[in-house]
Amino acid sequence: MVVSDTLAIRQAGPGDEVAIKQIAVDTGLFTADEVGFFDGILAGTFDGSLEGHSWLVATATASPQHIAGAAYFAPELFSDRMWNLYFLGVAPGRQKQGIGVTLVEHVEQALTQLGAEHVQTLIIETSGTAGFEATRAFYLHLGYDEEARIRDFYGPGDDKVVFYKRLLPSGAA
Repeated sequence: MVVSDTLAIRQAGPGDEVAIKQIAVDTGLFTADEVGFFDGILAGTFDGSLEGHSWLVATATASPQHIAGAAYFAPELFSDRMWNLYFLGVAPGRQKQGIGVTLVEHVEQALTQLGAEHVQTLIIETSGTAGFEATRAFYLHLGYDEEARIRDFYGPGDDKVVFYKRLLPSGAA
């Protein structure tokens, strides 16, 4: 699906793993040692064994093999029609160009298209440290509410901050 003359959003597929993991490391969201767990999630998404899980990638239309950003979302276990945007990353050289906004909009659109029978809300979890202040402001700007803060979740002084947005009314059809 093309979104502009220079950017396209598509489902990730086999062959995108290295670029997605590199974005995760380059953005500082994960270390090189930590991104190994992506392999199982990506494989399960691609082969369908992780039902409902989805990865989107943003690519340059002129160079569709060059991944500029990625988003991973899935249903939240033990919840009522709640989904979680588990990962959003944009390559450092491509940040502040609207790629993150476009990826979140596509996630929201994909979920909304599933209908109220399957989707009601989207949550996003991030760090409460000063280094993630811009990230938190980004989600607030997109209409998400800070719903919860769990102190010291990721470590001493590193809270988990949960953002919330209702995508479909609870009784919508």
